[in-house]
Amino acid sequence: MCSSSQVRKATGAAVTLFVATALSAFVTSSVTAIEANQSTVAPVTQTRATPKPYFVEFRARSAATYGHMYVLYGQVNGRGEIIKSDIAGLHPAGDSNDCENCSVVSWTLGHLLFVPSETGASDGDLEEKYVTARYRIMVDAATFKTVSAHIAEMKRDTPLWNALWRNCVSFGNDIAKYVGLKTPGFIWMEPKDYVEKLRELNGGNPQRPLKFAAPGSSTLPKSSNQPPLANLSSPR
Repeated sequence: MCSSSQVRKATGAAVTLFVATALSAFVTSSVTAIEANQSTVAPVTQTRATPKPYFVEFRARSAATYGHMYVLYGQVNGRGEIIKSDIAGLHPAGDSNDCENCSVVSWTLGHLLFVPSETGASDGDLEEKYVTARYRIMVDAATFKTVSAHIAEMKRDTPLWNALWRNCVSFGNDIAKYVGLKTPGFIWMEPKDYVEKLRELNGGNPQRPLKFAAPGSSTLPKSSNQPPLANLSSPR
């Protein structure tokens, strides 16, 4: 028979062997699990944001009365300078950008009736000193192509103008909705208030104006005392 001391030694050795075996199995299984987990983790890759060289800018400017709202949209170069642009805005006929003796007859009657309109640049749109508010978003080529085609269709329709029911703000609001922006629920607002509300709803901050590229470095027309306005071509 074994003595008690021999029994204790044999028992201790068995316990030690069991603990060592269990610990070894635990460590082995843990390492295997870690290696298996590492093998399923996708490698981290560096991605570059897709450049968005096109813009749509909602603007308000001062005028002799309550102001005017319009949309400047186009393309910028690598320096963020405008190289192609166009303007869309609903205003009474007789107040186009190139008019020599701009008439206020349609504008006056338009506070009572629906009157003929124009949908391009109006007198003063190209002068930065008159801009009172702006909200600009940058978009990719595919989005810009869709938006500019929609604006071209709106221009072709040439709706009648009315100071209350169909004016520059409602025209710009339609474009903002098409772009997918959050728009004010109430549009009977002065242009400056509307643009500032549009910017607020979409989380925008005050923005500096974009500069036009030098005429020699782009297809912009040489002119004038006014900033250049380029003919807009659809992106390819």
